[in-house]
Amino acid sequence: MTFLSTFGAIKAPADTVLESESLIIFLNKIISLLYTVGGLIVFVNLIVAGYKYISAEGDSNKIAQAGNTILYSVYGLILVVASFIIASVVGQIFFKDPTALTQPKFEFLP
Repeated sequence: MTFLSTFGAIKAPADTVLESESLIIFLNKIISLLYTVGGLIVFVNLIVAGYKYISAEGDSNKIAQAGNTILYSVYGLILVVASFIIASVVGQIFFKDPTALTQPKFEFLP
């Protein structure tokens, strides 16, 4: 694969992936990043809600608010895990490989 530029012809390295494969790799990295960020947000939210619950000092409104935050964090965690499970099931159904959507594998032909 050769690219033309103002400085002449630039050859891509031999192990460069094709454009269609690079899009899939990019989307895979975005999905992995979203899973990681979602998990971190849930974790931080649980810690903050636990602190709010401990520091409520018997105030029923603050306790209820902290409890709701904990509940919503658990809902978020369930959503993140369910999305990963759904992606695995869809990969198993369509590609006969549960990691097809979450961790795609490429075979390069010579």
